[in-house]
Amino acid sequence: MIFNIVHTTAYEYSAPAIESFTELRVRPRQSNRQNVYSHVTEVEPRAALEEFTDYYGNTVECLSVPFRHRCLTVTSRSTVETLPHKDALSGLDLTVSEAVRLNWPHRRELFDFLMPSMHAPITPELETLSKQQLPSSGSFSESMLGLCTFIFKNFTYMPGVTDVRTPLTELLQRRAGVCQDFAHLMIALIRCAGLPARYVSGYIETESSGTPNLVGATASHAWVEVYLPNGLWVGIDPTNNILEGERHVQIGIGRDYHDVSPLRGVFKGAERQYLSVGVTVSRTTGEMVSGVNKG
Repeated sequence: MIFNIVHTTAYEYSAPAIESFTELRVRPRQSNRQNVYSHVTEVEPRAALEEFTDYYGNTVECLSVPFRHRCLTVTSRSTVETLPHKDALSGLDLTVSEAVRLNWPHRRELFDFLMPSMHAPITPELETLSKQQLPSSGSFSESMLGLCTFIFKNFTYMPGVTDVRTPLTELLQRRAGVCQDFAHLMIALIRCAGLPARYVSGYIETESSGTPNLVGATASHAWVEVYLPNGLWVGIDPTNNILEGERHVQIGIGRDYHDVSPLRGVFKGAERQYLSVGVTVSRTTGEMVSGVNKG
């Protein structure tokens, strides 16, 4: 599937900002799951962009506006083809404890995704829930799919009741939140079981004729990748109770949201800023993409 994606973020300041600095993680990843045919970032007022690759392999764009400005608008435009990939999870015939032991030789390179992180802590409450959902003697693949279903059925997707600072303890009480919350919960429970899991930020096609509607944020979507003992990472989307598929577009990976927030920055001079975000994900026939016929 080929998608045209437009992601616009606008900041309006209560008074002209003297200067601002912004870090962007909005460029889709080039991988064996997707091809990025084009990407451009537009900034108003005009400012130079610098680019680097962060620790987790995500593309980061940085911009600085060193003069007074009342508004800052950043628009990212991408054309991405997502590729079909086989279900690498369901064919595994091993238990949770066997998966933990098989991952042990790779614990150094997997360290970041085994340890608690800012938004995915390990607490006694989460450890108890993890033992219930991911018993050591249970089937690895069935337990992972069962955990996804558990979150989908027991937590209500409800924008506005949480934000990025809401702890998992509050999510467990509210039983409602958004995709970022559900991803953090699933990651924490998997790590409690001694298994590696990482956070994926991206986009999702929520509506398309002839296919079931999916749930996703208007700004960005989030799901989970769990590491398999065969060396593969498999994506699981607890918000929609599905495996990652062709309607998912990856932007970045990290320990949790803190590592891959789409935009972060600082400004000087104004007391407050007002943020608005808009994203469109539209499927295209893509007759010509980078000179290659994709019709």
